[in-house]
Amino acid sequence: MQKKKQIQLSNRIRISNTARTILVLFAVCIIALGSGNLIKTLTTKTTIIPEIKELYKYTNSIKVGADVNLKENKYIKESEIADEQTYISDLISNIDMKFDYNYTGSKQALTKYNYKLEAVISATYSSNNKTYDILNKVETLKESNEIEIDGESFEINEITSVNYSKYHEMIKGFKQDMGISANSCLYIRLTVNTIANVDSEEVKNQYVYDYKITLGDKVAIITYNTEDEKSDAIRYEEAGQESRNISVKDVIISIIVMTIGILLLRVILKRTEVLKTIKNEFKLELNRIMRSCESKLVEIEDLKQVDLATATRVKDISQLLKLSDEALVPIYCYIKEEPEQEAYFIVTKYEKSYIFILR
Repeated sequence: MQKKKQIQLSNRIRISNTARTILVLFAVCIIALGSGNLIKTLTTKTTIIPEIKELYKYTNSIKVGADVNLKENKYIKESEIADEQTYISDLISNIDMKFDYNYTGSKQALTKYNYKLEAVISATYSSNNKTYDILNKVETLKESNEIEIDGESFEINEITSVNYSKYHEMIKGFKQDMGISANSCLYIRLTVNTIANVDSEEVKNQYVYDYKITLGDKVAIITYNTEDEKSDAIRYEEAGQESRNISVKDVIISIIVMTIGILLLRVILKRTEVLKTIKNEFKLELNRIMRSCESKLVEIEDLKQVDLATATRVKDISQLLKLSDEALVPIYCYIKEEPEQEAYFIVTKYEKSYIFILR
């Protein structure tokens, strides 16, 4: 049993105490990292992202048409003007505008609305790469009362005649009187305000559409038919719930890391030992004696040459040295390594043996 233990110890790797401590700490860190990540994976709560739901969606759409009427002149007749053709501003009398507006909601709701038609005369002046608003005159063409409906949609169909000639002459006079060159436009603006009561919540909407016509220049740019559509929605969030979402991949990785750390720690503890610097007192003393007796030593191969039973034991090697000097005889030496370290030094004087044993 003793022999087996000695063999196991001899197979261990001897390393310094510092290196062994660092390796043990490294293994413990790996175990801690794996176990910490495992605990985190098993206990972490994940909050579900709140679901965004649509309470109400609404759409504003419009189609606008324009019929241009010319003054009586000897140059151009209305029937001679093709679609999208540029008009001479001084020859335009009035423009008949048609607005077909439609509001559509995603569900039935009690809806209140009103609308207004306006003529907006605008002029801007540019200088040093900056643009300045120098005129913004608004004239109401029509304004409705508040109307209430219970449904998903409603329409507004309006036809209005715009006195283009009046606004054109106004801008021409403004430019001449001010002595300024300005970019000017006439906007025929439709503004619709709605309030829909959806599930006890008011959904407000304001839709503004501007039909643009150039004003005060030699020519007027007019588009016959235009369309526009804008949609928006009221959304809300449903409260999220906390739930545990365990990642199998993270659990497996954590277990593998922990296993590696445990195996590494076991190998370090079982297969390594601290390299201890222990002074071998026997060898140190033997070396000292060998140096002091070097000229007198004679090594023998077998102790049978000496009668140990009758030999006189001495306590110190110096006594043998003294006897060797007095008798002028050598000091016989026998060194035994196994099973225990021993060294025998013998001096024979007058057929009597003196021995010093080093253990």
